[in-house]
Amino acid sequence: MIQRIQSLFLLGVILLSGLLYFLPVYGFSEMNQAAVNPEATGVVNDLTIANNSLLLILDGAVAVFALLAIFLFKNRNLQMRLCRLNILLTCVLMVLLYFAADTLSSGMNRQIHFRYGAYLPFFQLLFLYLANFFIRKDDELVRSADRLR
Repeated sequence: MIQRIQSLFLLGVILLSGLLYFLPVYGFSEMNQAAVNPEATGVVNDLTIANNSLLLILDGAVAVFALLAIFLFKNRNLQMRLCRLNILLTCVLMVLLYFAADTLSSGMNRQIHFRYGAYLPFFQLLFLYLANFFIRKDDELVRSADRLR
């Protein structure tokens, strides 16, 4: 049911997962260039999650579970469990995203620059939390209506 607010939040999670595939997450610049010429701190290369298969799989799983949760509107308990699982997967995605960036930059003479794609999982986490909140609110409303019968 797309007209419900939690479905719109879950649809937002799916769109952000798609954007995360295309948008650069982080970039690197050489440290020795910055020391010699301060204006030469331009980013050498941008990396997306398509370069890391584990991040790509996690992002795809987040999108699939959010899509599945949209169509499970009749089973609110399962929908809430999927949202909580999705919150956990998004947290793992965020940790691995920043861990991979730190690992790639350490040991080399590089400075890391987080791009705008690195902040999309925070918005996914917010949308998933709000979707779970509104699903729980709907469930409480239905249970209160059942008590009145």
